[in-house]
Amino acid sequence: MRIRDLVVGPLLLVALAGCGTAPDGDQVASAGGPASSTAPAPDQRGEHDAVLEYAACMRDNGVPDFPDPELGDNGEAQLGLPDGIDPAAVEAADRECKHLMPNGGEPKPLDPEVAAKVRAYAKCMRDNGIAKFPDPGPDGGIQIEGGPGLDPMSEEFKAAEEKCRTELPDGGRGGSTHQEGSK
Repeated sequence: MRIRDLVVGPLLLVALAGCGTAPDGDQVASAGGPASSTAPAPDQRGEHDAVLEYAACMRDNGVPDFPDPELGDNGEAQLGLPDGIDPAAVEAADRECKHLMPNGGEPKPLDPEVAAKVRAYAKCMRDNGIAKFPDPGPDGGIQIEGGPGLDPMSEEFKAAEEKCRTELPDGGRGGSTHQEGSK
């Protein structure tokens, strides 16, 4: 399974690979759940510390292989799950732990200027031969589910990505690409 995410916001949590069905079997999904007030407000801690607490909580609540986040080049907390993690266990643990995430695990509002640049990047990718390239989500993240017509490892994709990088905030220096797992 190949997952590639463009991280534009301050935090992107790739919550789960393989939760759902599609003809090619490649999916990315996010578990949700109610907030809890048993911990200090996430904005009182650094985002990386908050995600570290979330990861520890997930391990304590039935997902023993849940990884700690990594810091991207620009200080963003990034979290990718390896293949084989039980989606039901992740969803159950997330209901117990989501309150530990920055903003309760909900996307932060995206600066309109940044949102416009990320939309321009997506359009540029489509204009340069990647017809199935998706628009960004509300948090500015772009989830790319590899499959026919959308292969992040193809030469066509890499060439379009290089041409379009300047459309991104800070010319692509403010975001990062993250790839997790392969089949």
